[in-house]
Amino acid sequence: MLKNLFLIVLIMNCFLSYGQKSNFSLEANFPYTFGDNFVDEGYNGAIDLGLKYRFASYDALDLGASLNVGAFYRDDSRFDGGPDVNGSAFLFQPRVYASFKIEGYERWYPMVGLGYSLFAFNINDENFAGANFQENTSDDGINLNLAVAYDIAQRWFLQLQYDYVRLSARDVRKTPYNQNVNILKLGIGYRF
Repeated sequence: MLKNLFLIVLIMNCFLSYGQKSNFSLEANFPYTFGDNFVDEGYNGAIDLGLKYRFASYDALDLGASLNVGAFYRDDSRFDGGPDVNGSAFLFQPRVYASFKIEGYERWYPMVGLGYSLFAFNINDENFAGANFQENTSDDGINLNLAVAYDIAQRWFLQLQYDYVRLSARDVRKTPYNQNVNILKLGIGYRF
C-alpha cells in the first residue's frame, strides 16, 4: 500500500512541476454511501478531497488524472443489539478521466473516469473479555467514476459524482454484499 501511495505522490509531483500554466483543480466533496453492501451498512461519509490535473485538451474533451482521498467513520446504529464498535475507513482513488465539452452548454462538463480504489479500515473495539483490540484491514479494486460539473464562476464549479467500486474481497466470500460499493459525492471545486 505504501509503495502505491508513494508512486501516486511522485506522479502528482511530476504533474505539478510541468509547464507554466496550471491545469490543476482542487475539490471538496461530501461522500454518501448507498446500496446493499458492508460499507453502506457500517460507515458514513465524512469528507472527500480531490486533486485533478488536465494533461491534454482537445476540441471535444479534456484528458487528465486525479487523486481523491475520502474519510468515513464507523456507524453501528444500523446493527440492532450488536456491540458498539469505533472505527474509520480511508479511501484512496487514483484514476484517469475524460471531461467532455458540449456545444451550447459551455458551463456543463460530463466526465467519465477509470481507476483503482483502496479502502483502509481501522476498527477499535472491546472483545468478549473486555480487553481492547485494534484491527486494520484493507481491500482494493477497480473504480468506475461518472460525474458532471457545472461552472458557477470563472474558476469555481459544483459537481456531482458517482463511484462504483468492485472490491476484490480477498479475505471474505465473494458476494455482491462484500464486493460492490456505491458512493455518491456532492462537492465544490476550484480551477487554478
